[in-house]
Amino acid sequence: MFPVVLALAITLDLQDTARTGGAKADSAQRAQRVPADTMDKDKRRTRVRIPVTPELEASAFRDGAARTLLTKARVARMRQDSALLSYDATAYQRLSAGMAFRAFGRERLLFRTENASRVRWSRDGGTWVDLKGARTALPMVKDADAEIDVDEMSPIPYYPGREALWIGSGVAKAEVDPDELIHPLAIGSEAYYRFATGDSITFKLPDGKSIELRELRIEPRRPNWRLSVGSFWFDISTGQLVRAAYRMSVEMDIWQVADEEAKLDKDEDEVPAIAKAMLSPMKANLEAVTIDYGLYAGRFWLPRAQAAEGSAQISFMRVPFKMEESFKYASVNGTDSMPKVPAAPKSIRDSLYGDSVKWRDLSREERKERALRIAEVDSIRRAQDRVLRKSQCDSSGTYTRYDNRYNGAVRVAIRVPCDSTALANSPDLPGSIYEPGEELFGTAERDELMKSLGFSLQPGWAPQKPTISYGLHLTRYNRVEGFSTAIGVNQELGRGYRLGFVPRYGFADAQFNGELYGSRSNGRRQRQVGLYRRLDTANDWGDPLGFGSSVNAVLFGLDEGFYYRAWGGELTGSNVGGGGFTWRVFGEQHRTADVETQFSVANAMNDVQFQDNIDATRGTIGGASARYAKTLGMNPDSWRLLTDLRGEAAAGTFDYSRGALDATLSRGFGSGFSAALTGSAGYSGGALPPQRSWYIGGSHTVRGQRPSLTEPGQSGNSYWLGRGELGKQFTVARPSIFYDVGWAGDRDTWSHPGRPVSGAGAGVSFLDGLFRMDVSRGIWPRQRTLLDLYFEARF
Repeated sequence: MFPVVLALAITLDLQDTARTGGAKADSAQRAQRVPADTMDKDKRRTRVRIPVTPELEASAFRDGAARTLLTKARVARMRQDSALLSYDATAYQRLSAGMAFRAFGRERLLFRTENASRVRWSRDGGTWVDLKGARTALPMVKDADAEIDVDEMSPIPYYPGREALWIGSGVAKAEVDPDELIHPLAIGSEAYYRFATGDSITFKLPDGKSIELRELRIEPRRPNWRLSVGSFWFDISTGQLVRAAYRMSVEMDIWQVADEEAKLDKDEDEVPAIAKAMLSPMKANLEAVTIDYGLYAGRFWLPRAQAAEGSAQISFMRVPFKMEESFKYASVNGTDSMPKVPAAPKSIRDSLYGDSVKWRDLSREERKERALRIAEVDSIRRAQDRVLRKSQCDSSGTYTRYDNRYNGAVRVAIRVPCDSTALANSPDLPGSIYEPGEELFGTAERDELMKSLGFSLQPGWAPQKPTISYGLHLTRYNRVEGFSTAIGVNQELGRGYRLGFVPRYGFADAQFNGELYGSRSNGRRQRQVGLYRRLDTANDWGDPLGFGSSVNAVLFGLDEGFYYRAWGGELTGSNVGGGGFTWRVFGEQHRTADVETQFSVANAMNDVQFQDNIDATRGTIGGASARYAKTLGMNPDSWRLLTDLRGEAAAGTFDYSRGALDATLSRGFGSGFSAALTGSAGYSGGALPPQRSWYIGGSHTVRGQRPSLTEPGQSGNSYWLGRGELGKQFTVARPSIFYDVGWAGDRDTWSHPGRPVSGAGAGVSFLDGLFRMDVSRGIWPRQRTLLDLYFEARF
């Protein structure tokens, strides 16, 4: 959960609520947030706003119309339309996060929470929020309770001073704040961005009035995570934002940001090197934010739908996340009246200390002491609020909490039914929490908006200081290299381009390897060209060079990979977050990689030996390959399908073509039971060399058998396999029994392979297959009992 919270807090920070009525509050953390402008000059951050010089002003606009449109947008952004008096709306919100270890693993839903509420706002009376429905699902952890406070999640579509771009703390700031995400429309943004007009659209309203929209394309002057690239559409007559799509210009390196903050705050320590080594990379990326406004009562532009997509990465773990909101208005400036929201009590900090002591006058130790005191008082207050909530529930079946949201800009009364079951089964929510939400959130329109964030919309060319990474994610162990580690050097250049160099050394084979590459990304897709000398794998399943395989090799003397050496060049295309469609065009030379070590803990204790490696055919080839992986269905109690389609062809010293399809279908049924069936087959043409043949046996194909070069039915230029499992879910674990069967051999014997390779056993899958342990027994050709530990299981 940590990377999700971290990524959302950094990239969105949508609601900064001073909560005072029965909700959980991270008061200690809030109390330690000291704004830059409240610190003494000798302690104050040195990050200052770049002034808009005449030179920057002159270069900020590609055309005169862009200057005019930005000026109008700035005025409209801060203008308060006094004619908008009230509205009555229904708000829907959904927050989703996944989890995976490999780029081509099954897409897993870590958690999803959604709510529906009626929101009534009036300029004089405040905001009443009636929560109509709320539910949370954690499919990876059966029957778990999510600690999400539903009464603080309900969004408010509009309030005076609201930030139209759904960015920052919720309240629009007129000028650029260098300690936050740099707002492209704020005063002073000319020092950070360049502006150009794009397309225009004109449409007529039913009353005959014409509305003309104009696009403003915004590009940062340099690549930096605080800067965004975007396409913004405005009503030319009013300057009001109508629709927008934007993203971070580059992903955020959290360790780098932490070091920068430590240098700016003199009393902060830099991140220890050991923490970086164990938890690198640590990154967050806001891939796309889309916003769509609608015109109501013929003059008011109010938000209809908004969504944010991104991902976080901590070491081997990837966490994609998405927040979606939609609003439907029953009335705008209607005649219905509502009671005035009373003012919420003071915040805990103000109640304790008021304005007599400024946080900028306190030392770091004093701030910590006060934060602990605030947390203590907050704990007492929350206990009192629970008593009050119970009293309200006993008397009326609902409880009401009063908040000051967005730094006190909005008074809010939130009325929540006490029956959580009724909330979860509310007719105001979609039929299932696992529905894609096309009708509710307008995903098709969102995808169309995101097309504007293509490769042509990029930050300016401004090479940045190279960054260096090292640690566990670049370290591995196998029977060829032994212990092997690398150092990553990356440099952002601008225009979406990046240079990288990853030198690697293997201590057993005493070989230097490395990759030199250049890439270009638009935040979602990436194209890369590279030169390399590396140890490559013939395996089509699993990840022999990954962390899990390295642990098995060094502890148990188990290395299921077949390796060969390759050097050459390649051009690739892939999704930044992994999965989906990837392609590769390459020219490379292959040669054999010998086994260079027998060291493992199992070898030292029981003389366990690594198996022999393949004898790769030496030669030079050129070719192309493509892969498409897709997960359909997220509900563990319903049908789910994981597909993986691969194809490859090459010519040169040896000519070949090969293709394979892998599919796993699973279904939950009964009282926590579920079953899965896997079918996979591959075929080839031409002279398939050993390094591109298929190998059956191991944790990802036929359990109970190890991959073998000598046993019949375990290697060849064609294959097929099937796996069946039956499991029972218990909280985070799912024990199961399984039977696997498969064959690999000459394609001429595809239809009459003889006796297939087989094995059976029992296993335990944790977190929906994220981590798995199996005990299997080989049936044929080898009869032995094996233990497998691995990541990213199909089931």
